[in-house]
Amino acid sequence: MSIVIRIAEAKDLLPIQRLVAKAGLTEEGIEKRLDHFLVVETDEKEIVGTVGIEPLGKDGLLRSLVIKSEHWNAKIGLDFLEIALAYAKQKELDQLYLITPRSLEFFEYLGFKIIEDEHIPEHVENSPHFGQYVKGVTKLMALDLQNLDKAK
Repeated sequence: MSIVIRIAEAKDLLPIQRLVAKAGLTEEGIEKRLDHFLVVETDEKEIVGTVGIEPLGKDGLLRSLVIKSEHWNAKIGLDFLEIALAYAKQKELDQLYLITPRSLEFFEYLGFKIIEDEHIPEHVENSPHFGQYVKGVTKLMALDLQNLDKAK
């Protein structure tokens, strides 16, 4: 089975929302930012993964990173995230943030660093998706996209 990773289109909205909701994440606001989502699609045109990069000025917030478990393996997960990072860099974003309750080691492997509560940037804290942040449960992580190639 091969997969295609592409920019989401209008016809993808409902499948993306279902996939995100099934993963226990909020699908709120996806319809407003659909053009900032990527999808993983099978040969049969089934959407089995998605990730959004919500713009925050010159920065971005990685959101709704989901791949159906029956299609997930470490290589697909890593490849998909690296494509998402390249996409964010192509959009000329400076920093990419994410909110996560788990997988810290995975994101640290990619170069993300944990941002302590007292250092959370105001524009990130004021973003609609930041409502997912729960002090003591989730972590905010950041990746400097400008130095991404230099770090490798």
